[in-house]
Amino acid sequence: MNILTNEMLESYWSQGYIVVPNLIEQEFLNRWIDRLTDIVEGRESPAKGMLVMKDIMVAKGKIAPTNPIEAIAKVQDFEQDPVLDSYTTHTSILKCVEQIVGKDVQTIHTMLINKPPNVDGRHPLHQDLLYFPFRPADKIVASWTALEPVTRENGCLVVLPETHRGELLKHGNPEWDDLNAGYFGAQQVSIENRVHLEMNPGDT
Repeated sequence: MNILTNEMLESYWSQGYIVVPNLIEQEFLNRWIDRLTDIVEGRESPAKGMLVMKDIMVAKGKIAPTNPIEAIAKVQDFEQDPVLDSYTTHTSILKCVEQIVGKDVQTIHTMLINKPPNVDGRHPLHQDLLYFPFRPADKIVASWTALEPVTRENGCLVVLPETHRGELLKHGNPEWDDLNAGYFGAQQVSIENRVHLEMNPGDT
């Protein structure tokens, strides 16, 4: 049975995004949060090829975290971790992705993003295609699931509807005090129509 309705698919192709409420069960969210905590606190070793990245403000010594998890901005490239990688093979995720790109699905970039308190963890508005040197663009889809409640106040995802239809924009590093050098932002882009995606745990 398909998860995405025709109306949701039409909205995706028109706006460039959709939100699927309650797609992932809480038991899976708990499992992934526990795995992140175990890795950060040293009870589990990072899998081969995995990057455990400190927040830039922590790395610069501007913020002293009160516990290990408050130091970490993200865990990246977790394909070799059987617990975290179960996200990419979750039946509901695959069903949604297959409705968009078809049955030939490959994972190309995995991240568990952590936003600790008291840090400026912004990633400037950007187009993911900047980071992916392959095409066609309409066969690339990003899946993002909230593990905890996300709001404007704690740093929810922000999108610019319909900007997926145009060209790949010029990107560069904004002049921010605390910015990871790998975080590029789209230049000369209007944020007037931005949408803040406030989501509950399991929304995708």
